[in-house]
Amino acid sequence: MREIGNGFRKIFRKDKKILILMFVLFIASGVLALHALFHFKVGGTTMYIGYSDIGEFSGGEFSSLWNSGGYRTGGWMDVAIFPILALILGVFHNLLAVQIYNRRGKGYAEAFLILSLIVVVGAFLFLLRLLGEI
Repeated sequence: MREIGNGFRKIFRKDKKILILMFVLFIASGVLALHALFHFKVGGTTMYIGYSDIGEFSGGEFSSLWNSGGYRTGGWMDVAIFPILALILGVFHNLLAVQIYNRRGKGYAEAFLILSLIVVVGAFLFLLRLLGEI
């Protein structure tokens, strides 16, 4: 724990870019968690839990690329993974980025944080698609 604390102090003093990336990752994952928690429709027994090219509810004729694809249904607890994912990305990836910064350097930590932000944005878009908002 002391190594992580020293790493945070070092980042705070020397590398504002990594500090900004860590803050943006924390805020983005918080937005993902809050959006997921407040937009679940828990009233029904089933809801859409996944989307792929093969699903239970195909969206149109086979030749139509616009409507191809389908949803899978399941219980609403299956979608509760999104707030857990957001917690992991927001908190643990920041701690892991500090460890990477201490052991490998600034470049690796920046790349890891940027990849984590891409995962958060992808999860947010996937959640919006499941909730039918886009």
